[in-house]
Amino acid sequence: MSTIPQGRLPVPDLAGLLAFVRVAELGSFVRAADALGLSKAAVSKQVSALEGRLGARLLHRTTRRLSLTEAGQAYLRHAQSAFAEARAAEDAVAGTGDLAQGRLRVSVPMTFGVMHVAPHVGPFLALHPQVDLDLQLDDRPTDLVMESQDLAIRLGRLEASSLVARTIAHSGVLLCASPAYLDRRGRPQRPDELGAHDCLHFSLAATGRTWELRHGEEVVRVALGARLDANSSLALKAAVLAGAGIARIPEFAIADEIRDGRMERVLPHWDMTGLDVHAVMPERRYVPAKVRAFVEFFEDRWRNSSDWTTGLTSGRLDQ
Repeated sequence: MSTIPQGRLPVPDLAGLLAFVRVAELGSFVRAADALGLSKAAVSKQVSALEGRLGARLLHRTTRRLSLTEAGQAYLRHAQSAFAEARAAEDAVAGTGDLAQGRLRVSVPMTFGVMHVAPHVGPFLALHPQVDLDLQLDDRPTDLVMESQDLAIRLGRLEASSLVARTIAHSGVLLCASPAYLDRRGRPQRPDELGAHDCLHFSLAATGRTWELRHGEEVVRVALGARLDANSSLALKAAVLAGAGIARIPEFAIADEIRDGRMERVLPHWDMTGLDVHAVMPERRYVPAKVRAFVEFFEDRWRNSSDWTTGLTSGRLDQ
């Protein structure tokens, strides 16, 4: 019969551990209490009891802010890992069968989510009646583990990480403007002529304030002096339609406008690096059925859809 080693705590304080993790992730005792369905006093008591039991302060508390101590940072990493393993164990038993069920938390870029996820939510939920969908729209990459998300849809190149990624679609990227703007200011014939135009910039672009264009073996990089910076492709699209200037926008966001003539492709003989669409998941041994269901459903929808294709791009340039 095994014995508890000397100097080790006998049984983990799971309630205190959960309370601490929620406080650390949400940055607030009040928000953690709401998430756990407890009072703020109860959560504070559980965290204090955990600190007393460990003999270490995990949180710095002031009236204005909350922060982790060095010990708290180390404890949080191990606690989150423990929860991830526990969740994987549950998924191994209940989540990897044929039936998709439970709450599915998905992070999606704003414009892409509004245009190409939200319109298909109804059919997806009808097909999987035991799944509840929590859709988080945000153009900034989120931390799947810290924010307890099951899946993220991400566009473009991915940074190296321990996450699992699957490429499920591709979109071209175009320089575009309204015909009225181009009639007024002229149509550039080469990338170096863009400096004389009003350029509109997506401020969250991974490439910063630079546009890279390719024509055969020739590559030209244009440094922008943007008249407008915006963190939303929808905002840039609206500005382009209003005649504000030239913008670099994913094809999936402007296919209809290009086809019906409300927008015009700028420098049509020059290509820009396109965007792969990735399904990104926390690294696990078992993928829940609800996650598989979402990925497979949308991969099929996007593969067989012409909603975001103009036929004007030459294909992938980023492989």
